[in-house]
Amino acid sequence: MKKRIIAAAIVAATTMPLKAAIITQEVSFGEQGSPFDVAEVSPLSESIFIDSFDQTLGTLNAVNITVYGQIDSEGRSVNGSTEAGRTDVNIFLASNWQVSSSVADTFIFENANFVNPLVSAQSSPEGTFTMIPGQDSAEFEFDVTTGERSGMLNNVDLSAFLSGTPIEFLFSTDARTNLFNQVDGGSGSFTNEFSTGSWGKVFVEFDYAPSATNVSEPAAFSLFGAGLLFLLANRRKTAKK
Repeated sequence: MKKRIIAAAIVAATTMPLKAAIITQEVSFGEQGSPFDVAEVSPLSESIFIDSFDQTLGTLNAVNITVYGQIDSEGRSVNGSTEAGRTDVNIFLASNWQVSSSVADTFIFENANFVNPLVSAQSSPEGTFTMIPGQDSAEFEFDVTTGERSGMLNNVDLSAFLSGTPIEFLFSTDARTNLFNQVDGGSGSFTNEFSTGSWGKVFVEFDYAPSATNVSEPAAFSLFGAGLLFLLANRRKTAKK
């Protein structure tokens, strides 16, 4: 699990003190685009945790949560038959591909579907047999991906991020990679190898109002500096007279 806390970005109003600030945090599992890093996706069950808000920073106004996911599969199919063949590769979802948490509504990247594949690849169109035994074309290599999916969680429970305990986000699905082999007549003999992996990330944005102690010192230094410049300017004017 990879975690990164990004430095706060302060948004100032035209008058002091500062009115709003944002600090972000992100946590991920797996490696994006890799079919090997988290290869157990049938089923997938990966929990990652976000730290609660540090209340010493100020008053929490809002929490925005974005989740990301990706599934990748890579492998090969080799035609060892005596006849030309072909191969279909399909990833079906036996259960919803989703992110669930006690602090917000469940987000679904894709609903379960055993009829229409999530992603697919073909060695050749249906009815065309291009995997010729004894030739380079007898081997079909594939690399399929859902690409990056993302979305924001709804109905976020603000109070949960003030509890002081980490918040769990569970990524789950049952993604099944199926290879279907055909030959142009007779019986077929194929060797199939593949690996299917998943990646996921949670990105949280804390929108808060900084406490007075957090902003008073910079504000005081700014006013002090402005006062010094004013005094110096007046002294120069007096000296010229």
